[in-house]
Amino acid sequence: MNLRKNISRASTIYLLTSALALTCTIATAQQASAVDSLLKKFDQYRIHNLPEKIYAHLDQDLYLTGEILWFKLYVVDGALHKPIDISKVAYFEILDKDNNPVLQAKIALRDGVGNGSLFLPASIQSGNYTIRVYTTWMKNFSPDFFFHKSITIVNTFRKLELEEPDKASKPDAQFFPEGGNLVYGLKTKLAFRVINNAGKGIDFNGVVVDQNNDTITSFKPQQFGMGNFELTPAAGHEYRALIEDEEGRQHTYTITPVLAAGYVMCVTDSTDNFLSISVTTNLSNSSTAPVYVFVHARNIVSAANMHTLKQGHATILVPKQSLQGGISHITLFDSDLHPVCERLYFVPPDKKLMIDVQSNQREFGLRRKVSVDINTLNEKAQPQSANMSVAVYKIDSLQQEKAGDIQSYLWLSSDLRGTIESPEYFVGNSPAVMQSIDNIMLTHGWRRFIWTDILTNNNTALDYAPEFRGHIIRAKVTEPLGTPSKGVKSYLSSPSKNIQLYASLSDDNGEVKFEMKDFRGPRKIIVQTNTLIDSTSHIQILSPFADSFSVRSLPAFYLSSSLQKQILSRSISMQVQDVFYQDRSNRFRVTTEDSTAFYGKADATYYLDDYTRFPVMEEVMREYVPGVMVRKRKDGFHFMTLDQVNKRVFDEDPMILLDGIPLFDVDQIMDFDPLLVKKLEVLNRRYYMGILSLPGIVSYTTYSGDLNGFELDPKSIKLDYEGLQLQREFYVPKYETPKERGSRLPDQRTLLHWAPDLVSSKDGKQHIEFYTSDMAGNYRIVVEGLTKDGLTGSATGTFSVRPNDN
Repeated sequence: MNLRKNISRASTIYLLTSALALTCTIATAQQASAVDSLLKKFDQYRIHNLPEKIYAHLDQDLYLTGEILWFKLYVVDGALHKPIDISKVAYFEILDKDNNPVLQAKIALRDGVGNGSLFLPASIQSGNYTIRVYTTWMKNFSPDFFFHKSITIVNTFRKLELEEPDKASKPDAQFFPEGGNLVYGLKTKLAFRVINNAGKGIDFNGVVVDQNNDTITSFKPQQFGMGNFELTPAAGHEYRALIEDEEGRQHTYTITPVLAAGYVMCVTDSTDNFLSISVTTNLSNSSTAPVYVFVHARNIVSAANMHTLKQGHATILVPKQSLQGGISHITLFDSDLHPVCERLYFVPPDKKLMIDVQSNQREFGLRRKVSVDINTLNEKAQPQSANMSVAVYKIDSLQQEKAGDIQSYLWLSSDLRGTIESPEYFVGNSPAVMQSIDNIMLTHGWRRFIWTDILTNNNTALDYAPEFRGHIIRAKVTEPLGTPSKGVKSYLSSPSKNIQLYASLSDDNGEVKFEMKDFRGPRKIIVQTNTLIDSTSHIQILSPFADSFSVRSLPAFYLSSSLQKQILSRSISMQVQDVFYQDRSNRFRVTTEDSTAFYGKADATYYLDDYTRFPVMEEVMREYVPGVMVRKRKDGFHFMTLDQVNKRVFDEDPMILLDGIPLFDVDQIMDFDPLLVKKLEVLNRRYYMGILSLPGIVSYTTYSGDLNGFELDPKSIKLDYEGLQLQREFYVPKYETPKERGSRLPDQRTLLHWAPDLVSSKDGKQHIEFYTSDMAGNYRIVVEGLTKDGLTGSATGTFSVRPNDN
């Protein structure tokens, strides 16, 4: 199904806005045709592939089973990082090392933000897990684009294996030629990354040798196991890397295969104002051919130029002021517009949300009020209103420095493949940091698209529409042999006093889609077809969660035996809180739902307790409901509903509902006990809803609103279904009086505060208050934020809690 028309209005408006930021360096007139072709095809790709990014701020990085994981979601467009309000649902998962989902939730989004929580049950084993978050729209693209973050969960109800990691395992070493190619006779920068089985970069000494074991060069890492060196491969030679790790063990690795002929690219900071791109080829038929350089960051074009090679070489200068902040993709095309080299280059963003966090004191006693002032400013120190989330938790050997934040994720991690170690390190612009960032560009390089798809206009149809208005439940209708059933009307409803009905017509693939309204919390849903018409059709609910996964590995789980005492202490605190405050930790915000039935106000409403009760439904209908005439024929009962608009009687049976569930056989409702029915509503006119044209409606509501034992058609699908997650309230006790502070109820909270929906004023100010617990120690305040203009930032503050003086 081609969904591009479905998003054309939203994406066109959005892309017209973002296009104001597009700048290009256009080649001379005689090469304009080829350059324009690249630009045109790239622009078509941009329009048809509106990107979303999503970031999750977690309250902590390590949890015990029995605790609650809290999170805030920020959804932005992939180009300018501004909040985007296309998707109304995000999907949050906790995956184990084999990508099996441990917990899943559907989170409501509004204006590009949402928040939620997950209770971690004792069924979860100790280990490292992956948090994965995405929208349905993002499922159209690679799962590499989803948000990923590693967390640790410790189950103290099971025996802990506190074993040392396997230090004898061979480190993983990878080598990456700049631009993508090693070519005989051409000097190339070769980047490397060497990590242990925990995913951490290691220190080592290395040499490169050829097939004769002659040493070519030596190398060692600069930071996080990464670095680079230059290599000019000789024709007919093969190369290996020999590495000696910190333990004195030696390891051998094969270096990337060498091409006999091709292109190489070298990018350097030639001056403060220009980026130098050096292109070299040993192809004899291309030594004087034109090449094209295309530079863009997050689909915003910075340069598109043609250059002619001279004796197989060319140097292209790109003004740095034309480059966007963040990661730029530099792609080299040959004379036939085939992509032959690509390189990433990072420009520190010049705009940032500056957040200042100040507590009213540096040290507090137990059960004392903490006041925190938060100021949000832009890079020019001007006040900015920002949407923020705040976590306050205890710092110990279990809970280390927070790894990464919204700034480093959106500008760096989200556009790179794999896991970046200590991403927060890379937000500065010192020479050492910039060198480390460049090593990341060389070792984590990738792109969010495939150039061959762009150049061939391969804009394949997208499978998933964005959830503009709410959660979409998808199902598939098939024939007995499993072939898709096209053109079958399907119905979804949830037994309730709040009468809502959804209908969909199956497409060529047999798929139906139900766009749900205010569908929150656990529900029972019933999905069916009209078995009087489609008696052989089978319907199956499809999971809304993604079934494809990125290629990434979790670090090996390890906890030092020195942490055993802290783990035990935190476990005791968790269990104490659970015993004394469980009811307060499981309070959810009451959401106001529209109680109006989907058909609006009925033309007639009958509360059956106001009438003499009859034991048979036929008598009830004949005696009390003049707008519906009962007829009994050879094939059973039928209802004939009056059409008040056209002053006639409908020829067809009306839509009959019992607690919102469609009944297609009138005999079914006639056999139902009327003493179980509280209310009867009648719509005496034709009602249109999507694909439905209903000749009136007769709706029965039971006292309980749950069908009250009515037996549905066995071909209908009945299941428990989790709607959008109900929002749990974060409980914070108050100790405002001496009596409250002297309460004998223990308070062993280590997470003192969680506020996911703070917004600073137009003056950039916000204030929060909370109370310390009985747990002395050092605490960290973490604030993350995003403005409507796409400024991102984070900040931390600390304070200590000491026992009260007697």
